[in-house]
Amino acid sequence: MRIKISFLSVFFTLMTFIACKKEGDLPVLSAGTFDSSALTTSATTLVLNESMNNDTVLTYSWKAASFGANVVVSYTLQFSAVNDTSNNWATATRINIENRVLTHGFTALELNNLLTQLNLTPGVAAEIAVRIIANVNQFDGKTSVIPPVYSNTLIQTITPYGIDLFVPGEYQGWDPSTAPRLAPVAALTGLYDGFVYMPGQGPLYFKYTSTPDWNHTNYGDGGNGTLDTDGLAAGLSVPVGGYYYLTANLQQNTWTATKTTWGIIGAATPGGWDADTELNYDESQQVWTVTTHLIANGSFKFRANKAWSMDLALDNEGKLQYANHPLLPYNENLQEFSVAEDGVYKITLDLQHAGNYSYSIVKQ
Repeated sequence: MRIKISFLSVFFTLMTFIACKKEGDLPVLSAGTFDSSALTTSATTLVLNESMNNDTVLTYSWKAASFGANVVVSYTLQFSAVNDTSNNWATATRINIENRVLTHGFTALELNNLLTQLNLTPGVAAEIAVRIIANVNQFDGKTSVIPPVYSNTLIQTITPYGIDLFVPGEYQGWDPSTAPRLAPVAALTGLYDGFVYMPGQGPLYFKYTSTPDWNHTNYGDGGNGTLDTDGLAAGLSVPVGGYYYLTANLQQNTWTATKTTWGIIGAATPGGWDADTELNYDESQQVWTVTTHLIANGSFKFRANKAWSMDLALDNEGKLQYANHPLLPYNENLQEFSVAEDGVYKITLDLQHAGNYSYSIVKQ
């Protein structure tokens, strides 16, 4: 009997030890913590431009968050305009990172697109707040009962570049996804320009949008030639229908609209340098055209409104460029147009693609 009791005592003692051992091995989660300077970046000041699009221009790295056990942690980078952080980062943009990854790089294009979502002004330096969020998910993927933990916040000064502005209006059904565009003027930071045909009786209303939708920055009428980013602002307007040269200066929040007609002028044309030969607007093709006689021993230019405030010539690559631009100095390094032999030619001027204008001269 004594032997049996002794054996049972040993058995229960062993089982208790094993049970305690297993219970001690279970992971015990605690509130998460980050090192006080966990998040770092490769640069604090950055000016973006399109030539850098495919280059990795900014990299973030961070030390792993601790939750008291060796568990899978997912990370999210969060970006916000500095003035929005006081609003609990309500309009911040998030980038989800793969589990256990502790670094993430951005190309200029990726970063610029991300900043566009923050409604920043292209060409203007802005302070950006960045932090990392750490989460522990349950085994079934659901959110953990352990609250997320936030890293230190980095403040960076980044200048995004402009891509395009869109011009939705009543003339095309207020649809930004199909609206014409204004393009950045390379020599003037924050300035956009382009041509838009608005048919119909006036006044005709429109707005500028930073993306081809209504979900980001919209520019309406601020009065006296200024822009207002309040989504409830009235539309911009032109007094009558026509073919308009539009500008937007996002640094000064101003805009202009100039109605234009186009012609050719020069020694090769019927009117010489004294009178314009007018082009006619083809609404179906959205181009300006004329069929006229040209002579070979002369040259000509395209110009707007029978004046030397806006005219076009050719650069060394044969591309249309402004000789006179309403907002830039005169460009004297351009060539005028010419033809190889006398004859009747159909001349076409296509201004519908901002920043990428084209023409043709075809002998009939």
